[in-house]
Amino acid sequence: MCRLTSLSNFLLFAIFTFTRPVFAKAIPKFASAHSVLLEGTISRGVIYSRSTGDYQLEDEVKEQLMYTIGQLNGLNGGTPDTSKTQVSIQEKEALENGRYRITYAAKLQIAWPLEQSVPTSYTAYLPKEGGYYFLQRFFDKYGSDEDGQKECLAWEAHNVSSGIFWYYYRPLKPSCDLSKLSATENDLVVKTKISLRESKANTANKYPEYNKVWEDQRLVATLIFGKADHEADSDWDAGLNAYRDTVKKLVQKYGKPKQSNLSPADWNWLNLTKEQKRVHLVFDSEKGEVDVMLFLVDDIKLIPYGDEFFKFYNARTKTSDFVSYSGHSGLGANIRRLAGLGEFSRDQYQIFLVNGCDTFAYVDDALSDAHQSMNPDFKKTKFLDIITNAMPSYFHSNSRSNMAVINALFDGVKTYPQMLADFDQAQRANVTGEEDNQYPLPFLP
Repeated sequence: MCRLTSLSNFLLFAIFTFTRPVFAKAIPKFASAHSVLLEGTISRGVIYSRSTGDYQLEDEVKEQLMYTIGQLNGLNGGTPDTSKTQVSIQEKEALENGRYRITYAAKLQIAWPLEQSVPTSYTAYLPKEGGYYFLQRFFDKYGSDEDGQKECLAWEAHNVSSGIFWYYYRPLKPSCDLSKLSATENDLVVKTKISLRESKANTANKYPEYNKVWEDQRLVATLIFGKADHEADSDWDAGLNAYRDTVKKLVQKYGKPKQSNLSPADWNWLNLTKEQKRVHLVFDSEKGEVDVMLFLVDDIKLIPYGDEFFKFYNARTKTSDFVSYSGHSGLGANIRRLAGLGEFSRDQYQIFLVNGCDTFAYVDDALSDAHQSMNPDFKKTKFLDIITNAMPSYFHSNSRSNMAVINALFDGVKTYPQMLADFDQAQRANVTGEEDNQYPLPFLP
């Protein structure tokens, strides 16, 4: 999740066709109203290192490739699924002073804006090395902001350190423009060509498993809202406003709850305060019961184990049809914490909305692995669909995106692209894991 003042775009990466077994891993399917999945190829990337071990070199290459995030973020690009980055080391050439010139191939997935034409190739300007000390030098040269001019930084960047520079890196800003440097003029940057093409993994006209959601005559949703500023003591925090607004819209849509932990006066969204960190609403409807629990958290990665939140959240994830987190991504830290939470049940189909900035780049296999552990006879995606964002997401849109999913699940008529079209276009929401959905046919193995 990004602050309202930060309207940055996001990134691009690479996938390639290669014959070595490291690239045999299946590519998850993909659907969106606003993005298309691309494949790109880095057929001969270059990085310099003092290591010769393949595992260490692969890690350094992945660190190097992270800097395409910032570059393409600044060029209205897309977003790579960095958890699926695959690297194959090709050649190691010994140089003087104990250094090596390494060539590699790399494979990634890219969520790309649907309305933009796909270039056949793109040149990225990356750090020549991926080790800690070199990246600190790289940051000192291009990431420091001592004069306040942000020559190679996004304009919205603040409190940038070497560890997060990749997100705010803008090498083609007129004040920076590394494309004008020749190889002999700079010993910190290497040019890397990325070839692009549309992926065969794009799907169309897939629905959520509506029959499975309603088989018990209930729609159960569990929604987490993170605060915009967890250190501020304000009743008008942007995350708190989204939390309030969702309660308001639920009552407007489904009427007076038949059951709630709030008093009737609190159903007015203006009365909810930062101290009211849990709201439970149960509605009757012509289709069945609509059961929604909402949580307000200060900072999800800082919640101590044993907190009351875990008791309620873990119990809810066992039976929820829809689970969401809306808040800061923390450059992936909050997303990793979320993925490690929850308890799941056999035969429970779920949709997860991971609603923060560029979450497509951060979500790994933790949630799908947890679901498969409860359903070991099925593919990872059989009981789980995951909605993420390929671009920055904003607190003022959090209520809109959550209600888009709840209303679609209630009405039971929209495809995934139709549902995602109701999200704010700026966040470029997409879904993965939907390829084996069978609705309107019955939910079957």
